[in-house]
Formats: sequence, C-alpha cells, structure tokens
Amino acid sequence: AALVERKINLLPFRELKEKGLFTIQHLAGSHSEVLLCRLGEVCLAVTSEVTNLSSKVSCSAIVTLGELSVTLKKDMDSEMDEGARVLLQMVSISPEFVQKATSQSLGILVENVTPARAMTALMDMGVK
Repeated sequence: AALVERKINLLPFRELKEKGLFTIQHLAGSHSEVLLCRLGEVCLAVTSEVTNLSSKVSCSAIVTLGELSVTLKKDMDSEMDEGARVLLQMVSISPEFVQKATSQSLGILVENVTPARAMTALMDMGVK
C-alpha cells in the first residue's frame, strides 16, 4: 500500500516537471532574453532531467535541449559539452523512442552551435 501511495504522490511531481520543461521551451521561443541571463542554470536543470527515470520527463528534457539549441543557437556554445555528454549517454541506454528523440536533439544541438565548438565537444565525449 505504501508503494502505491508513493507512486501516486510522484505523479503530480512528474507532471510539474513536464510543465516546467514546456515553459522553458516557450520562454526560449518568445522571451529568450529571460533565459540568456541564467542560461547555465537553466541548461543544468534541463540536462539533469534528461536521465530522469520517467520516460516522459526524460523525453521532455531531451526535446527542450533541442528547442533551446534551435532558438538560442550560438548562445548554447557554452552548454555544448554537458548537452552532448548527457545526450550521447542516453543514446546507448534508452528505449528506441527515447533514442530517436535523443538523436534528433543531438543533431539539432550540433547544427546550431559554432562548428568548432560542436566538433570539440563531440571529440571530447568520444574519447571519454
């Protein structure tokens, strides 16, 4: 009974995380200046949810990284290392539908940062 009660209590928390990630996506598209002043903190919060045990939260975080990259482009250069690290990690350990979202977001991230930054980050992650 305690386990069932615990799962029920976590459900709203998962939904809250998904809503928060959606809000970040929306802010990136409509008020990017709000995110730019705290981009490191925002990206840290998003990347920490990429490995969430809830597939829905994880996918939302993965998509959010892609959306941040599309919207903020070269401003995401400083976040490339951590973004690439968590996305590459997820490609190898996730179910197929998460792998697909991860591959798409990684491609978006690489396309939107400066080429030298993308190459450096991917090579560093590949070596590790």
